[in-house]
Amino acid sequence: MRKGTKSSLYTSFSPITEDVKPEGSQYVVVDGGHLLHKIVWRQQATFGAIADRYVQYLNNKYGQDIAVIFDGFPDDDKKSTKNCERLRRAAHFSPDVMFHEETVLQYTKEKLLANECNKKRFIELLKKALQKANICVPQAVEDADLTIVNTAISVAPQYDYGRLVGEDIDLLVLLTALASTHSNGFFQNGCDITSALFGQGKNKFISLFLKHEELLNRAATFLNPQATIEQVTEAGENVLVALYGGDPATQNLDELRYHSFVKAAAKTKFNLARLPPTTDATQLHVMRSYHQVQT
Repeated sequence: MRKGTKSSLYTSFSPITEDVKPEGSQYVVVDGGHLLHKIVWRQQATFGAIADRYVQYLNNKYGQDIAVIFDGFPDDDKKSTKNCERLRRAAHFSPDVMFHEETVLQYTKEKLLANECNKKRFIELLKKALQKANICVPQAVEDADLTIVNTAISVAPQYDYGRLVGEDIDLLVLLTALASTHSNGFFQNGCDITSALFGQGKNKFISLFLKHEELLNRAATFLNPQATIEQVTEAGENVLVALYGGDPATQNLDELRYHSFVKAAAKTKFNLARLPPTTDATQLHVMRSYHQVQT
């Protein structure tokens, strides 16, 4: 599965020039994946001591009302939409390590967490330490992004403001889509599970919808939980035809792919990956995207 460059989407958002210092009560929701990288693991420290350093970091930086949400690890990960991304991250082999609170660290953090079993084991140990310190640890079923954003939105009305802490651009996109215009929550930075089209970045999609607002109705199909496979596929194909410079009213992707190939073949050098995807490939891509939106 081709991986996109998610960070490029940050350029579509205008940065805040002044320092944001909200006053009053706050509730902080922290991306667990982001949190894992914030603490340096000292060699010869016990895993219990490492977990305590995370608790101390959270209390010192954010106060008392905190939730930390980690990705879930389904038992049958072969059916997981994040399986490809996890396989990519596990490209560097790391052995399984059995440990508990009193075990002394013998590996670097990067090497230990490169193994999904080790990562799951450490998260379970860390969650117990967080819960013992009265830090809320809601459980995400799989990818935590939607749970993180929904948690921040749901608790924000009970406080003067809600604060979402993470670095993943997916959090900002979800927050933009799901939070109300006058929400008292904000995102503080310091999609792993959808496929990407070669040479078609996220910013190009934004430009496409700004130029062709009629395509927003097609995109709205992905928000409909009752949409059929045919409706989702047709909506996705129309958007992609427009993305690759075609006319959705008169062309389908296979025709556009053929004409694009004929033009490209006349050149001395061209990349086949830049051709529009086939109709069959598009169906798989859009259904995967639809599944992510709905879950």
